[in-house]
Amino acid sequence: MTTWEFPCPEPATISVTPWASGSVAVSGEATDVITVEVIGSKPNSNVDDQLEQIKVSFENGRLSVRGPKLSGLLQRWKGLELTIKAPAGSDCDIHTAAADVALVGQFGSVVAHTASGDVTSTAATGSATLETASGDVFVDRAGNLRVATASGDVQVGRANGDLSISSVSGDLSIGDVSGQVGAQTISGDIAVRDISGGQATLSTTSGDMRVMVTPGIGVYLDLSSMSGRVRSDLDEQPAGDSATPEASLELRCRSISGDIQVSKALAAA
Repeated sequence: MTTWEFPCPEPATISVTPWASGSVAVSGEATDVITVEVIGSKPNSNVDDQLEQIKVSFENGRLSVRGPKLSGLLQRWKGLELTIKAPAGSDCDIHTAAADVALVGQFGSVVAHTASGDVTSTAATGSATLETASGDVFVDRAGNLRVATASGDVQVGRANGDLSISSVSGDLSIGDVSGQVGAQTISGDIAVRDISGGQATLSTTSGDMRVMVTPGIGVYLDLSSMSGRVRSDLDEQPAGDSATPEASLELRCRSISGDIQVSKALAAA
């Protein structure tokens, strides 16, 4: 095990690149010290040669962690577990090859890129950009959020700002959202638990789509599927009815062969 420690009373800027395999875990918590710890992924594994190549520096509020060079090394990489504890509100920029990324606690802006690892982010008050090729993505809460994955699934709990998700074969699950929404997948399904306003454009080729809308708001619907079934359980209002609320949500759903269902969101318990 190798450790570093730096005094840091304010939120920092954290950069990790490149990290091959294993995991990267960053915790944003109430602390005035940044700690960095690296251990081997497997007990009793000899990772001394890799530990010697790791470069850690902290200057002017910026923590930089550089892993061993990847050239010719990835095939014999034994895997390293990187753990960072930093003050809440810190910004993170993480780049890995096959390592999982977990950002737990409170952060400002977040960027995470990985080829095959999973990405987890619990709370980012600023913008968040999360990208992975084959890994899954889980986000509890975020402001503006952009997620891209090829074959991984995406789960978002709450997005307080604009939301953009793209996937090829993964399923997309979205909890509460009220900003601009763009979500697309080729063969995956799309599910939205509660959308309350803004503009939402959802598209899938062969996947099914289920969208639940906050009750009582005006909604403009534009739903289309070539061979799938299309159904809306929302209350219809006659055109020109003065009692009809103005549309606070524009919802556009497109599918080729998938089913589309729009209904009212369930009341909070």
